[in-house]
Amino acid sequence: MKDLQVSYGPVNAVQGVSFGAEKGKVTVVLGANGAGKTTSLRAVAGFHKPRGGTASLDGKSILGAPAHRVVRQGMSLVPEGRKIFFPLTVEENLRIGGYAAPRGSHDTAIDGIYDQFPILRDRREMPAGLLSGGEQQMLAFGRAMMSQPRVMLMDEPSMGLAPTMVDRVMSSVRAIADTGIAILMVEQNADASLEIADSVVVVNRGRTVWSGPATEARENTAIVHAVLGETALDG
Repeated sequence: MKDLQVSYGPVNAVQGVSFGAEKGKVTVVLGANGAGKTTSLRAVAGFHKPRGGTASLDGKSILGAPAHRVVRQGMSLVPEGRKIFFPLTVEENLRIGGYAAPRGSHDTAIDGIYDQFPILRDRREMPAGLLSGGEQQMLAFGRAMMSQPRVMLMDEPSMGLAPTMVDRVMSSVRAIADTGIAILMVEQNADASLEIADSVVVVNRGRTVWSGPATEARENTAIVHAVLGETALDG
């Protein structure tokens, strides 16, 4: 994604954001509330019409394509707040996520997700609304994986979770990347996300203001503090 621009009427919410994702790597996008992070993800995923810029997946343009077409091209979104279907069972939620994948592949994909998240196998017949917050986030990951994506966009996966569960969720993100999927993750929890990140992008007021390896961001915390404030990192 290069020089992405998105407007809400007269408001220019995103004015020049650029970042990317690599196979098997985690790219974390950091920025204060209102910086344009979520808007950028949703524009690439096909939920907002961009005003300008470019975005491509494996060399093919996807910017401006509808969400269902973006999924079929190999990119899925894990939305902020998880957005799972509470009355449906865990397995029904997973099967909904596979709507863009070949129908004959669903059972194999579900078995793979259960292997990665054993707690979901244990809860497979349970209404999703009865899961804990962390379990719901794992279900949201699994649902997105059902379309067999090459790239996963994740929007604030640690939001609203207890600290101990944040660590489990971040470990799950790392494990998903280690299967070869490219991860592009928006996060407010800089401390936790930097522990698993390979690269970092910092967004401020709708623009990319810094990008580089996660090791550099961890060693030079002033980079993150400058945009998120002194409470962004625990230590």
